[in-house]
Amino acid sequence: MAPKILVVCGSSREDGNLEQVVGLAATAARAAGAEVRELFLREVQLPMMVWGDPHQAMADEVVQVRALASWADGFVIGTPEYHGSMSGALKNWFDFLYAEFAGKFAGVVATTGGGTGDMSITAVKTCFQWCHGFVLPFHAAASAAAFTGAQLTDPRVIDRVERVGHDVARYAPLLRASFDAARTIEGPAGGVASLHGDAG
Repeated sequence: MAPKILVVCGSSREDGNLEQVVGLAATAARAAGAEVRELFLREVQLPMMVWGDPHQAMADEVVQVRALASWADGFVIGTPEYHGSMSGALKNWFDFLYAEFAGKFAGVVATTGGGTGDMSITAVKTCFQWCHGFVLPFHAAASAAAFTGAQLTDPRVIDRVERVGHDVARYAPLLRASFDAARTIEGPAGGVASLHGDAG
């Protein structure tokens, strides 16, 4: 079966630069044989997460993002770099999710004003890992200099983004299968997977 990859554009506004980067990763994942769905957080308008609010948990937007994350074997997560971290919209998306990331795989891409994107990328990777997910030890960031006019043109950045898309499609189903199999193993032999219970 084709790996199921969710590509997330983590901007709360229309952001042509980031949309190009995540779109390129999505195209690469499809070329690698994945079934790809795309989530643009500016279109979802998630409420600000309030822990334990039962009414918020039933909101259509919250149900939608949880269903998409549950569906996915892996993720390509894109963020603009805001004040040395991920966007507020993306962090809010993370806050609604936890078990949906466990045992899954993610690659991270970013856009920046002029820096390397390391801080925003690290923030995204850290959030995903704290939800017991695995992250690609490789990433891509596109600064303003990577664009000519409104078009992404830097061949090195394009190459890195495409590699992220291919790698997420390649490794996500392998990790998910191993993790799901380990869920049924009781005790320490099941590792972190058995803390999440039976996949069935």
